[in-house]
Amino acid sequence: MLNKTTNKHYNLEADKSLYAAIDLGSNSFHLIIIRKQEQSTQVIDSHKEMIRLRSGLDKNGYLTEKAFTSGIECLAKFGQLLNNIPSSQVRAVGTNTLRNAKNSHDFLAQAQEHLGHDIDVISGEEEARLIFLGVSHGLPNNHKQHLIIDIGGGSTEFIIGKDFKHKHLSSTEMGCVSISQLFFEGCEISNSSLTKATNYCRRILKPHSYKLIKKNWDDAIGASGSIKSIGNMLKENNITNGEITLDGMLNIQKTLIKAGSIEKAINQGLKALKEERIPVFIGGLIILIAAFQELKISKMLVSDHALREGLIYDNLGRLNQKDVRESSVTALQTKLRADDKHAAKIATTAKNLLDDFKKTEKLKDQHLPLSQLLSWAAKLHEVGMSLSYKRYRQHSAYLVKNSELAGFSQQEQQILATIVQNHQGKFNNLAFEHFSKKQQIKLITLTLILRIAVLLHRNRKNNNIDLHLKTDKQTFTLFFNQQWLDSHPLTCEDLEAEAKQFEKLGFKLYIKAI
Repeated sequence: MLNKTTNKHYNLEADKSLYAAIDLGSNSFHLIIIRKQEQSTQVIDSHKEMIRLRSGLDKNGYLTEKAFTSGIECLAKFGQLLNNIPSSQVRAVGTNTLRNAKNSHDFLAQAQEHLGHDIDVISGEEEARLIFLGVSHGLPNNHKQHLIIDIGGGSTEFIIGKDFKHKHLSSTEMGCVSISQLFFEGCEISNSSLTKATNYCRRILKPHSYKLIKKNWDDAIGASGSIKSIGNMLKENNITNGEITLDGMLNIQKTLIKAGSIEKAINQGLKALKEERIPVFIGGLIILIAAFQELKISKMLVSDHALREGLIYDNLGRLNQKDVRESSVTALQTKLRADDKHAAKIATTAKNLLDDFKKTEKLKDQHLPLSQLLSWAAKLHEVGMSLSYKRYRQHSAYLVKNSELAGFSQQEQQILATIVQNHQGKFNNLAFEHFSKKQQIKLITLTLILRIAVLLHRNRKNNNIDLHLKTDKQTFTLFFNQQWLDSHPLTCEDLEAEAKQFEKLGFKLYIKAI
């Protein structure tokens, strides 16, 4: 469980016990830094700024200059606090608005430069998984099944699970910012606008409600600023003891209708609402009322943990060989009936080739787990055969890019899809243009290594291949046992053809006997 400290000016040392998580939400940006000591973790610093990215989207779906600049300036401040934390122990993610903004790519390029670390844009389902992980670590281990709701600026996540294992994840396109903008742009509140907003939210939730209700749960837990604000308001105005109920929220709603706006309600005595929360409070309230009505929730408790804590615990798992991404790859292989034994042989050969490559060439992992990416690409390169052998490379790439793979960011899935698409046949240079120049060099190298590994195992026999790779800048030289070459004439012919593909990319491939 994360224990908070009030020491805002903790002297950060270059220390591998430090971990950081950054949540670039649609309403606010959050940073937490924790220190891990043996089996416990403690928050030693945190920072939050109300950036309101979602409010900064123009009518064409682009971040305005003001929102763009505010976000970059905030991340420059965050970067100052991250200077002495190992990069592998920093996780930064973007959510709904950065999933949807048309100039998200431009923003991320500058944001990563100022932050000093990569920023992953995650899917709604991945966001839900991380929220569940964070909230679960703050709950007693009582084997109860929980319904967890997190209201963000642009989306709301619904999760059901127990004992750190989720049974349902869903993300809906409604958030406190978007609903406030859509129905309460002028900040005026009426019975008519509240009814329209509530019905709108219920319609969005309805396709998910049957599955959620069918799963059952023992208690409901709320996370995020909107839900915390509602809980605080109910407590401070003596409506409930802090737990959230439908009657309590409807009581607040009546007060708002009578006043005509949140500002007037506050002036008339409504307590416990921070100024920064005023512009988006009504949207969060309406979403939660709709959820209570649609899912028949009786009461809800409030959690102090959410996405940021989930990022911390997920990263701790990755660094301790408990990476959920491995399970996701295996699950997709099983679902699509891929030949896992054949894929494992290719992954082993590819990894050996990469190890040889690193002996003579600099290829640092930094933020990209190169060995893992190569292994995952090898394991998934044939999943498209479940649809059709014809054009299976394109099918595989599509499935890898668009499947829900827990633990993976959208960028990681794009990288894997690009490598998989080019593991054989004509090389598509354009597929790599989505990435930075530095990334392109690394990804093309990984792809070339995978192409060699796939080619060497074309006969699909369960055999080990005695070979070594030596590199010199853009020259690859493969060394084989002469006897092996003599007994594999088709492979030799394939390698000669592959050398022509290498040439088109400015690389050279040589085969030598030893």
